[in-house]
Amino acid sequence: MSRGGPAAASIPRWARDGIAAALCLAAVLLTASGCSRRPAPEPAEEYPESYAGGAVLRLSGGNLAALETGAASVPPGLPSGVAPAVAALAAVDGRTAALALNRTGLVILRIDPERKRFRIDPLESGDEFDGRTVGGLFLREGTLYCTLYRDPHFETRPPRDPPSVLLAADPDDPASRPRPFDLGLGGEGSGLFALFPQPDGSWALQFRRPVEDGFESTFRRFDPASGSSLALSRGVFEGLLAPRLLASAPDTLRGAALALAPEGVPVVVTASLADGSRGAYVFGEGPEEDTVELRGAVSASGAALVSWNAVAAAVLDGKASALRLPVPMPGAVYRDAVPLEGAILAVWEVGVFPNIEESGVVLLPVP
Repeated sequence: MSRGGPAAASIPRWARDGIAAALCLAAVLLTASGCSRRPAPEPAEEYPESYAGGAVLRLSGGNLAALETGAASVPPGLPSGVAPAVAALAAVDGRTAALALNRTGLVILRIDPERKRFRIDPLESGDEFDGRTVGGLFLREGTLYCTLYRDPHFETRPPRDPPSVLLAADPDDPASRPRPFDLGLGGEGSGLFALFPQPDGSWALQFRRPVEDGFESTFRRFDPASGSSLALSRGVFEGLLAPRLLASAPDTLRGAALALAPEGVPVVVTASLADGSRGAYVFGEGPEEDTVELRGAVSASGAALVSWNAVAAAVLDGKASALRLPVPMPGAVYRDAVPLEGAILAVWEVGVFPNIEESGVVLLPVP
């Protein structure tokens, strides 16, 4: 007989059941203790997407997402005023750009240039974009401004009150909602059609109101610091927007233009400048029908310009680089760009005027 046999046999059944339950509980506690010592899960990646090899994004369903291999556009699309599209962009700083998505809202794209990664944050402004068309986007003294107006020809959504709105947003705070900026012009302000920031800090404004045989335009120069405005004639207004010689452009923009433009043809350069204004510059000679248009921006990071046919130039850290951009889809053309720290962000679209079928952006590191 084994040692302890009689004693074990004398233990009551209820006691044996209690011992078994205690052993099971101890096993559960030991297992839980072991689980608690497992490594904590990795924190979420702050910049979840990579652009090391170039990121091609397409606007679909209100979001900018990676373009699928072999994707193609489907004609005829929609008129540009009412089509979902990347309608405007602006550099906020060397690591941040803002984009106005027509019919969708404002988003902020942020990069980590050291690791060549990026993320996109919405600014929760979509309700203001319903039934309105993006007219422009610019940054002035840390505030992002976006103009929205009602397309007079193609809009199908119910009328908005007011038809036009100027939104002001804080690009550093995605949680804050863009707010309407009051021009203090009453009914005339509700017809805002276009806004052109000027180098002196004023804004050149164009308003439109419907009349029996179409539309009538009025023009003003507005000082956002004081809220005062001055009525302008059409001639004076157009004079504020007239192209200047390229020699008067910022050095970085001039360098990018000369690196990109072909020789022996007239060239028009349209660019957003570091102070938030937008300027047009001309150079070169030749037949008017051979004119080449370059679009882009100047920021604290440098300058970037793009041509419709997927060629671009950037001047970053004093170095000029020529770039061949990817062609996202058959028929895609480029129409704007901004420089970032060690990178270029460019807008592309597919369509036959006045329609847009597809739209998106390319984020590409600059060697």
